[in-house]
Amino acid sequence: MELIVRIGTDPTSWAVAEPSYASIVEQLGQASAPVVLMVTAPLDGRLVLSHRAAGSVAVIQPPGGRVWETHEWNPGHGAAPTAPLVYLAAPADSGQGPGFAVSSNVDTATVVEEIASAMKEGTMLTLQVYDASGTGALVINGAALPFAVVC
Repeated sequence: MELIVRIGTDPTSWAVAEPSYASIVEQLGQASAPVVLMVTAPLDGRLVLSHRAAGSVAVIQPPGGRVWETHEWNPGHGAAPTAPLVYLAAPADSGQGPGFAVSSNVDTATVVEEIASAMKEGTMLTLQVYDASGTGALVINGAALPFAVVC
């Protein structure tokens, strides 16, 4: 059964296939480090969550065997990513969140670890990113980042 996680003021509903509702609530209530959850929609990847910076996290169970219909929607309504992507929180009611393609030779597990470490330590993290208009750097303030999804 998928659960829905909503973070702070970000309008996105993230479908989490595992672990259980009780497990997620327990992790959020006791963890001193960021929590990493596997999400299946609207993007398929790993959600790195700093509950310290998020302000609030809602974990919602579907009623009576209902299945959430989130798999047809993509933040920003763009095409599915073809290279590793880092998706960051969107301002409330913006209709889209920023997604940044990182180097295709970067291991997504490494990016997840680097983001979680920056969140835990409250440090800055810089990733090389690519866009249709060129290349650049994404500088992340781990202390202030509520979440990121790496897929």
